[in-house]
Amino acid sequence: MHEEKVRWGEILPVAIVAWLGALIEWIDFYTYAMVAKIIGHHYFPSHDPVASLLGAYAGLAIGFFFRPLGALMFGKIGDQFGRKVTFVAAVSLMMIGTLGIAVLPTYAKIGILATIGIILLRIVQGLALGGGFGAAITYLGEYVPDHRRGFITGFLFTTAALGIGIAANVTAVLQGHFGAEKFAAYGWRWAFVIVGIIVLIIAIIIHLFYKETPVFTALKKIRQVTSSPVRELFTNKYYFFLFLLAWIGVVGAHGPIWYTNQLYIKYYLQHYGISIGKASKLLAYATYCSIWAYPFFGWLSDKIGRRPILLFGIFGNALMFPITFSLIKHFVNPPDYNMLFVLTLCGTLFNGVTYSGAMPAFLLELFPARIRTTAIGFTYNMGYGITGGLTPLMITALYKFTGNMYLSVILWSTCLPILMGLFFLIKGWETKGTRLWEELSAGKFAQPTLVVDAHAPVSEVMKKMNMEGQRYAIVKNTTYLGIVEERRILAGLTQKGVRLDSPVKDIAVEVDAVLEDARIIDAIVLLDQYGVKALPVADRAGNIIGAIDPRIVFNEIAVLTAGARKPFTERIHIEEVMKSPAITVTDNTKIIDVATTMAEKNIGFLPVVSADTAKLAGVISEKDLMAILCCEEAGFDKPVKDYMITNVITVTPEETVKSALEKLISNKIRHLPVVKTERVIGVVSSKDLLKVV
Repeated sequence: MHEEKVRWGEILPVAIVAWLGALIEWIDFYTYAMVAKIIGHHYFPSHDPVASLLGAYAGLAIGFFFRPLGALMFGKIGDQFGRKVTFVAAVSLMMIGTLGIAVLPTYAKIGILATIGIILLRIVQGLALGGGFGAAITYLGEYVPDHRRGFITGFLFTTAALGIGIAANVTAVLQGHFGAEKFAAYGWRWAFVIVGIIVLIIAIIIHLFYKETPVFTALKKIRQVTSSPVRELFTNKYYFFLFLLAWIGVVGAHGPIWYTNQLYIKYYLQHYGISIGKASKLLAYATYCSIWAYPFFGWLSDKIGRRPILLFGIFGNALMFPITFSLIKHFVNPPDYNMLFVLTLCGTLFNGVTYSGAMPAFLLELFPARIRTTAIGFTYNMGYGITGGLTPLMITALYKFTGNMYLSVILWSTCLPILMGLFFLIKGWETKGTRLWEELSAGKFAQPTLVVDAHAPVSEVMKKMNMEGQRYAIVKNTTYLGIVEERRILAGLTQKGVRLDSPVKDIAVEVDAVLEDARIIDAIVLLDQYGVKALPVADRAGNIIGAIDPRIVFNEIAVLTAGARKPFTERIHIEEVMKSPAITVTDNTKIIDVATTMAEKNIGFLPVVSADTAKLAGVISEKDLMAILCCEEAGFDKPVKDYMITNVITVTPEETVKSALEKLISNKIRHLPVVKTERVIGVVSSKDLLKVV
């Protein structure tokens, strides 16, 4: 249970679909970038070519600006309802934005509405990518084993580079097919049509064939799913510091570098006279030749750590720009395509260092599971969407101000990343070795528990349980034996001839202890299999360190409290959820018979009714019986009216679930008799209400 195995049969299909879904989103998003000049002509017309290009780049930048908002929107869905549903929703939204651009009339036909339309559709694409890629990282990352996280997620990060490369190739192929004039007139639309249809197919596949991640399944099972991940990210000081560290020091620092290598270099080549087709091919083939670096440096980060890989990628690449961009100017007139390819390749290879599996592995290991989709998506898109996505616009704006293209690139793509990267260099730490299951391991949920000797008499164990307020005790001798519970003790005393001086081992339930580093979801499975109230947790040496108590694991009080605030609980009446008819005993029933009834019916709570009037007289629980029976065997033959609780909190069948929840919480009880005209007609428990809320 401790060692995580690489279950390739489970991981491979998930990896493929996550890779395809992410790839097609990137192709959709970057197709706009490949035809930005053409779109600028059709939707941002101007007599000044630079102004028209700035308009097109503004449309490109708007998509990037809305990526962080998309990350927050879809991150909430991912952390509250699941990673898979977020991935499918984001991919589907991307399809809408892409096909919308394909059919949107130009400025010449509908005027300013065309400009507004292209901006709105870029916003849609930005929201979709902002939510989709963060969900893809989390979706795949929560499946893979810890010691392969960098390597496997490295393949996912090839999608951004391949997306640009494929978008560039599609542009070049379509331009060759239609010719430059027809492509500029209408052929560019076919790029959006093709990828939009492919997105639809991928979304259907994900929806029909793939399941939720095991980490989110565990969170949902133990009711640890947050309903407000965005608020937690911004109000929890530690979470917010993690966000700043990752955004400023890592993702944001690499954003300008990435987009300079993978996008702006194409515009830089065009600025010095290289055609759009040639520049696109240089970028595409350099990207294809660099793809191996993404999983390779991810694999290397699994060996030596995430931090050295990320720092080398950021500072090494930033300091390389002054050299490579200076050399490009010397090989464009006349064009030396071999050298231009080598210089372009230098940048795309360096992208494979930082933007390798080291990046998603670092983000996955940095943030806790309950806010992971939101935190990763927002951090990633603030870095690559804002500081990265601004790259074409900012370098062009700097060029308009300085009149020097080379200087503009260095100011934005060398100076800024170095300044931001210093934050991670000074404040960052190594995350390699972090187990994603660590926060959801059995040891994290183990509660202090009562451990008794196997030969201790039942009466002594009952007294200890009563004094310490425990519902169960771990039974141990030289080796671990099992667990004994209140109901098990009552059943032994009433049905199996067990005496108060019998050794407790005679009634202990033999169950396996779960290792402290096992997954909590595995412990829950064992709890269901054994049907016990708790499960012992042991270390590797076999020492009992505590017990898994479902009430704590499932966070019952918090869930009930949250449920009481939900409006729908005011519309559901108790008669719809209560257990009826209620099992009751009369007030003259002997204690031993009450215990027998509880053991036979497997219940821990009984309403007591008057033998004369049949009206509710009191209640008694198995905990009350334990307190009675551990002290005096003579109490077995006394009537329950001598010990029952008479100050009873009740509900009527007409009352609402909200009212019942408030009574359970304020009185710290778990059962409520349901009464009508003072007669018991049913019982409602916290377990019944948990099913509702």
